[in-house]
Amino acid sequence: MLCLKKGTKTVRVGIVGTAKNTGKTTVLIALMNEARRRAIPVSLTGIGYDGEAIDNLTLLPKPRLDVHEGIHLCTAEECVRQATAPCEVIAPTEEITSLGCVLHVRIMGEGRIMLAGPNKTDSLRRILAILEGYAPVQLIDGALGRMVPMAAADAVVFTTGAARSTNIPHLAEEMKAIMDVFQMGEKSPRHLPSAMPDEITIYSRKGVKAVLAGCTSLLADADAASLSARIRDDVRCVAIPGAVASNPFRVILNNSALMLKGVLFDFASPTMLLAGGKPIEVRDNLEQLLKRDAHIHYRHPIRLIAVAINPFFPRQVGRRGYFKPEYVNAEELEREFKTCLSLPVFNIMKDGAGELFDLILNAFKGGALL
Repeated sequence: MLCLKKGTKTVRVGIVGTAKNTGKTTVLIALMNEARRRAIPVSLTGIGYDGEAIDNLTLLPKPRLDVHEGIHLCTAEECVRQATAPCEVIAPTEEITSLGCVLHVRIMGEGRIMLAGPNKTDSLRRILAILEGYAPVQLIDGALGRMVPMAAADAVVFTTGAARSTNIPHLAEEMKAIMDVFQMGEKSPRHLPSAMPDEITIYSRKGVKAVLAGCTSLLADADAASLSARIRDDVRCVAIPGAVASNPFRVILNNSALMLKGVLFDFASPTMLLAGGKPIEVRDNLEQLLKRDAHIHYRHPIRLIAVAINPFFPRQVGRRGYFKPEYVNAEELEREFKTCLSLPVFNIMKDGAGELFDLILNAFKGGALL
């Protein structure tokens, strides 16, 4: 059995699906089984809700989250009540969801359970802190549509596939855009404020601050116009702690009168950008920002480890909403992704989870494992 090095942190890995039925649960199960095979404990939690047996849109069977004895996880109390896996409730947490209080439980035997967790970054951080020490790897169930809390993760694995789009070149280009967004932040920028402010803040070269009172995120054109009015020639940094929507951000980028050369845009994390628009639009916005000689920094950078692809998609039959399973060409899908991405690409059903699990364990120099 591996154990944690004293004083080192657990590796927190989000499994993020770009759409329903892209294989997120399959990857999660495969990683859990691989960890069990190696006798490496993992702990689990989720953002929002997942784990249903039947897809509520297509009515096709979904992979169930089968768990085994010894796993520590945090999930909502309604999920614990409905679990077939025997659970020992260790303690309630302070986090509340629509399915009740989030409970810290230990799985006492084989069975199934659904994951439902908080949808805020700070809440997820508190949940992960509760699970700290029980396993060297924490797996977080997430999705592109609820990306913001994934800022609490150290790394992510994306799952995508034909259920997102059967247009394979577009699908690969979208994932490349996601990869680009994750990799655009500078590591050690100059003029970085010591801490991320609670509200959108503009710093001048003389140290003077202008604050958009009560505004943490850039979600409306009016917020963008207000921010633009405060960007002067002596601005050195713009800190945006919350989510950034693509359209309002373009209001700033399309203002040719703004002097953005040398200005550092300090974002909380890449998840805050991807939560605000389509990945290709987000990437294009950031590229336009760089073309104007501005700089990009993520206060909480997240490592994108790999991409798992899935050729499956549900095809509608007739007009009554019936669906049947269909597949795009798996070899073409894999070839296109490996051509477009400078990341490891896996088809978990074909490749298994062994190499992906190795990548997770080796994701950080020094690691968390002995």
